[in-house]
Amino acid sequence: MKFTQNTILILLSGLVLPTAPLYAQSGAKQVMTEEVGSDTKVSVDEIREQAKEEKVYWVEDKGRATLRSTFASKKNNPVDQWAFAKTTWDKGRLKKADGRMLYLYRRWPNSKEAPRATRARADILFERKKWKEAFTAYQYLIDHYSGQMVDYDSVLERQFEIAVKIMKRRRLRWIFGGYRAPEYAVEYFEGVNRNGPQWTRAPEAQFMVGKCNQDAKEYELAISAYAVLGYRYPDSDYAEESAWQQIQCLIKLRKAYPSSPEILDRTLTSTTVYLSTFPSSERRSDIIQLRNKLYEVKAGRVFDEAAFYAKVPKEPEAAIIYYEKMIEEYPRSERVPVAEERIAELKKILAMPLQARTPLAPRSRPIPFTKGPADAEG
Repeated sequence: MKFTQNTILILLSGLVLPTAPLYAQSGAKQVMTEEVGSDTKVSVDEIREQAKEEKVYWVEDKGRATLRSTFASKKNNPVDQWAFAKTTWDKGRLKKADGRMLYLYRRWPNSKEAPRATRARADILFERKKWKEAFTAYQYLIDHYSGQMVDYDSVLERQFEIAVKIMKRRRLRWIFGGYRAPEYAVEYFEGVNRNGPQWTRAPEAQFMVGKCNQDAKEYELAISAYAVLGYRYPDSDYAEESAWQQIQCLIKLRKAYPSSPEILDRTLTSTTVYLSTFPSSERRSDIIQLRNKLYEVKAGRVFDEAAFYAKVPKEPEAAIIYYEKMIEEYPRSERVPVAEERIAELKKILAMPLQARTPLAPRSRPIPFTKGPADAEG
């Protein structure tokens, strides 16, 4: 038997349970199979084959059941199941109420009670201090029932509280008081930001991402998180603090890699951005002192290169070039007067005849690369 696209797909009512109405949908039409007469001669297999050919999808009122719920107390419809689970919750039987709410929105996911049951189960898990499970339950509520939720901000608030508790949690308390692992909270704060990027506490959540990474000594990740905060929420109360913490992370990296010119340049850049973005900050004097220190470090590196060439025989011209470069690039450096004096000395040496300069060189005798007979071992 062949059906066209607009033909109503039907099923004998005796083949379907009364409590589990089945729908066939093709295009824009949706017809309930219980309304079909019993005189129609068509099999379930024929309908399913036709559905595959016409790309018809099926919507079933009931969801899945689990082995756990098979022997549990339950009702035959979502309204009674909600009342049953709510009564259990009101009595303080949290574990039982958890299972009954779970059964409701799994068994009747399209019912009006499903969003309420999902929220109720998440609140029950929060009350039981099952932080990770509660966060997952709130996330399930957002993913599946965001359009039917009441008070979306309160869900984000709960997720934020869970992330803070995970960040502050001490593990292995019985060993010298335990330890904290704030890096485990990063994914939870990031989840809060994904769920509510325009939420009032979204800047704080983004700041906590950076703080967790910073406390875990993941400084590069922390710098990235703080930079995102400054880009997304430049007018928030956390923008200035995130810029300051970004500088602190770079200072930590400089201590770990003191010879890295890249980190030095990034630190100077971050201080420049800070002063231009927050010119009236209370930390302005501290930033200026830090910049002056970094300024001298960069000037000192060019000065050291010039001093190296000044010690090399027959390279006074190169030394003069680097001294002049230092004066040009860092005119406010404390080393400028010393550099000018050395330039004058080197120019006096250059004015001498070539043979007259040689005694002034630090190494006027060639290094013996071979041993004489007197130095032979034996």
